[in-house]
Amino acid sequence: MNTSMYSRYQASIISQLEMTPEELDFKSNGDYRAILEHCSEAQGNAYLDEIKKHFPNFYEQNQETIKTVCSLNDKYGKTIKADFQDFICCSPSNLRYVFHALLILKNIKSHGLNKVDIIEIGGGYGGLCFVLHSLAPLYGITIDSYFIFDLLEASLLQEKYLGLLDIKNTRFGQIDNFSDLKTNSYLVSNYAFSEISEDLRREYTEKVLNPYTSHGFLAWNFIDVYAFLNNSLIEAEKEYPQTGGGRNYYVTFRPNDTQ
Repeated sequence: MNTSMYSRYQASIISQLEMTPEELDFKSNGDYRAILEHCSEAQGNAYLDEIKKHFPNFYEQNQETIKTVCSLNDKYGKTIKADFQDFICCSPSNLRYVFHALLILKNIKSHGLNKVDIIEIGGGYGGLCFVLHSLAPLYGITIDSYFIFDLLEASLLQEKYLGLLDIKNTRFGQIDNFSDLKTNSYLVSNYAFSEISEDLRREYTEKVLNPYTSHGFLAWNFIDVYAFLNNSLIEAEKEYPQTGGGRNYYVTFRPNDTQ
């Protein structure tokens, strides 16, 4: 990832931290959107199709709740929206968050983890965190705690944004500034862990993944999938819809019971 893009991204966040909720405009800021909130209308339609295809009953039974969640996630930041047929006018990124949240919740439920502590690496402005908190009760899942690792500027924006949306049980930190993580946590990292440098991935693995996580879901881009964890069964399938020219994957891991 271009480091100058990240520098501009960090600078774009700093200006937001002193704004009132009504003034926030990061979702329409070009430097911010170079990194996040740049899902296209076509991709939004593709994600909506995947939601209907893979979760037809859930979508049919909870469509109004999903619409409400998307509307709430668009409330702050001066969102750029698109009008989706048979749905609502919203940010296309919402539909990515919803689809990924459903894949994550399905995976959590498949392991019988009805109460989870979640660790997220690279939380953006907190969109996935908000959607997971909003939809987890519909799966009978309780999120006991949620910790987001990110750049300091991003963490400060996440704290502000999620506070506005009344998400209370989430903490924020950096790889060199964290404490009190829960063991056997569930890892989430969508287009983040695989983007960072090899040295930083190794540091996360040594300090966070191996000691504190047992299961997880990652949307994986940029690099080939590799055995990034000890004593874990790592599985990968091609991302759908494919947004990385055929190189993106959904990666899950769980304890390797055969060892």
